Amino acid sequence: MMSKSSALYIHIPFCHNICTYCDFKKFIYNQKMVDEYFESLFLEANKLNNKKYHTIYIGGGTPSSIDRHNLESLLTFCQNHLNNKNFEFTIECNVEDVNEDLLILFRKYSINRLSIGVQTFNEKFIKFCNRKHNKKMAIDNINLASKYFKNVSIDLIYAFPTQTINELADDLKIAMTLPIVHISYYSLLIEDNTILKNNGYQNVSDDVQTKMYKRIYKTLKNNGFHRYEISNFAKYKKYESKHNKTYWQNKHYDAIGLGASGYIDNQRYTNTINLTKYLKHDFSNSSTVDLTLDDKLFEEIMLGLRLDEGINIKKLEKKYHFIFKEKYRNALLNGYKYHLINKKNGFIKTTFKGSLLLNSLLVFFLEC
Repeated sequence: MMSKSSALYIHIPFCHNICTYCDFKKFIYNQKMVDEYFESLFLEANKLNNKKYHTIYIGGGTPSSIDRHNLESLLTFCQNHLNNKNFEFTIECNVEDVNEDLLILFRKYSINRLSIGVQTFNEKFIKFCNRKHNKKMAIDNINLASKYFKNVSIDLIYAFPTQTINELADDLKIAMTLPIVHISYYSLLIEDNTILKNNGYQNVSDDVQTKMYKRIYKTLKNNGFHRYEISNFAKYKKYESKHNKTYWQNKHYDAIGLGASGYIDNQRYTNTINLTKYLKHDFSNSSTVDLTLDDKLFEEIMLGLRLDEGINIKKLEKKYHFIFKEKYRNALLNGYKYHLINKKNGFIKTTFKGSLLLNSLLVFFLEC
């Protein structure tokens, strides 16, 4: 039975170098391995049949690092699976991969949104991340990309070890001069199985992260970027990431590729993370979780409270046949008591303080 999802994620797990903070499934680029991977990827994609999608997102890894033959085959496949109207087609790029030939290729195959992994303009922290661009390259290539695409997003990171507020402000100042319409701004989290973790680095304090986030929020707001999700800011509503909102609105989505995670028929699945198995055309899931009613409700709340628009109470009650204020009475009382949430026009949403303390707020809901 074909899934009812309108979004597709495709994972490309290859990079020319490994970033120090990255915990995604990735491998150093090897052409033979890449060729075998794409053979398997297209075989796995047969399960999609002729389904059309409103959003397709190619992530990684580094999709822009792939050789022209395999990349063009992938883009042809995606173009054939796009809904003809109102689609969003995103691909992730590294700064150093951006050039006119690549941008022209992207345009040819209907890509209409670029997500460029900048992370920082600070030369010291670029090196810390083991990225291969520099400040000038980032600025020049973002300007170049904007000549071909209106919808250019960049990823930035804050809360590097030793980073100062002034260094953060410098990154923001540069970003605000660029022709971009969307920014994803994430605090550096030092995860297991990363180079940083193995080298003994630790996360900066919550107080420092909070101070930096407040600066980011204020600066972006003053420059016309509205926050629509805790880590995501857009110039206008039309530039909010439609694909990522599929996740945050807890809608179903398909996923293909090594370690890719999808959500269909109230079941979350993650593809095999074993590359050897994948290259042998074994696409069995490494994990599958059937969600209970309480699981689904909590996920709706957890994801919905990340969005500035919050949770539509009546819509949620209709979907799951329950009374929100009765089931979550204690969570609501605590949320109001500590000024973490408010209710407006039938929506429960976080206050700014609540967005900073979201994990604490979610504990109240989890306990109900």
